[in-house]
Amino acid sequence: MIIYIRKKTALFMFSSLLILGFSLGAFRLAVHPNMENWKKQRIVITGIETNEKVIALTFDDGPDTENTSLILDILKKHDAKATFFVLGQRAKKYPNLIKRMAEDGHEVGNHSFSHPDFNHKDRKSIREEIVKTNQIILRLTGKKPLFFRPPGGYLSYEMVDLVMKENMIIGYWSYIQDPKDWQGRKGEDIAAYIINHIKPGQIIILHDGVPNGVETARALDIFIPKLKKEGYRFVTMTELIKAEKSNNALP
Repeated sequence: MIIYIRKKTALFMFSSLLILGFSLGAFRLAVHPNMENWKKQRIVITGIETNEKVIALTFDDGPDTENTSLILDILKKHDAKATFFVLGQRAKKYPNLIKRMAEDGHEVGNHSFSHPDFNHKDRKSIREEIVKTNQIILRLTGKKPLFFRPPGGYLSYEMVDLVMKENMIIGYWSYIQDPKDWQGRKGEDIAAYIINHIKPGQIIILHDGVPNGVETARALDIFIPKLKKEGYRFVTMTELIKAEKSNNALP
């Protein structure tokens, strides 16, 4: 794995690698047996059916002082919007980055407070992770998050019930649009994967809170302008859902 170190402390690297380790579960996770029902009920969103060239960019595990700032700069450069699924403990530590996300027109989603393994947490602990992060985001942006992305992609009946009680939607991703940027891949390879698998209505999963975030930022600078030339728009998760509703309303 290639790790970029730029003014990082050993403590930060250790915590980043812990989060990276937890994140690996998302890609080994078996699909929950009730997944299709949740998708039909629009409790879990993995993308939309549309002919409109609209895509939702999403970023997990941040904010990070270097990676997130760089990604925000590149998104602004290309006039692209995204949804950042942030960790509450990092949002609390870097409030200005959360405020900048909102000010730049991006959406802030909930990715739990500390990125725990929900499979080993009881109902009370899971609820605390969700509610605590909602409160932090609300305080910093003035808006309660609409979307929750569970750590490691974990799904259970109990967790889904808790999310629904918070009047939230589980913002998953399109399985085909997982370039595994956290594995230490080069920006060119991340970009090529996304371009080669692009389809209207997808949700792309990327990471700004892991050591390889600089390469993820480089990938954005490659694939966003190329796909925009092909007519694609990059929007928030909320805007993606609105695009689906508008599409369904057409005769």
